[in-house]
Amino acid sequence: MYKRELKLPSQCTNNFYDGSLYDLVFLDLEWCRDFQKNGSVQKIFGYTLTRILEDSNEQYIKIQFIESSTQEKRIIQDILNDLHSLQGKYFVGYGLSTSDMFCLRQRIDALDFIPKVDNIRILDLQRTSQRTDLNQGLNNLFAYLGIPIYKRIKGYYVFRNGIKVLRKEKGYETILNEIYEYCLEDAENYFHIISNWQTQFPLIDRHKHQTINLKIDPRSEQRIRSRQGAALQRPSH
Repeated sequence: MYKRELKLPSQCTNNFYDGSLYDLVFLDLEWCRDFQKNGSVQKIFGYTLTRILEDSNEQYIKIQFIESSTQEKRIIQDILNDLHSLQGKYFVGYGLSTSDMFCLRQRIDALDFIPKVDNIRILDLQRTSQRTDLNQGLNNLFAYLGIPIYKRIKGYYVFRNGIKVLRKEKGYETILNEIYEYCLEDAENYFHIISNWQTQFPLIDRHKHQTINLKIDPRSEQRIRSRQGAALQRPSH
């Protein structure tokens, strides 16, 4: 598992919403294609999480990727653990309530997870900006808010090339480093969005957040627990 954690000094001013700066958590999921017997599968490849720490006022950044297909369950568990420990916060991201959560819920179902967290609160930048001309992605929002970005790769690079990392193809270390630099640049600039928001948009009412349900239905939970119980009772050889 590829994992980096760092803390940076922060001078962020909350010009974003009518709540606490320390209750904002930026979250971004990365996924890639993997090819199995039944065809192409979208897998969670990695994620970025960043927030301002109340005790030190530093910006904490965590960036994590899988390096083999067998590690996907571990990284999803890490994501769910973070969502659980921070469930009282507001998760912020561009398209977070749609594409990211759709993909996460698909993998939760496919891999028989029973999340400890029932739901999370999301402030989706794509939705809250309410500008149709900003539907082209996060980079467009950065530019609109006057935040310079120097990315060497595009977002679909991860989707297309993540599989090369999982298969340890030649040059995969370079690919992994490119993806890390891409995610790190986003992470370092997320809180500039918070500072610059009111230069273009009105202050957001925190009560207008979305609530995203992650709880699986009782029948599925019973089926998963029964299967897990049977596996534990199976004699080992």
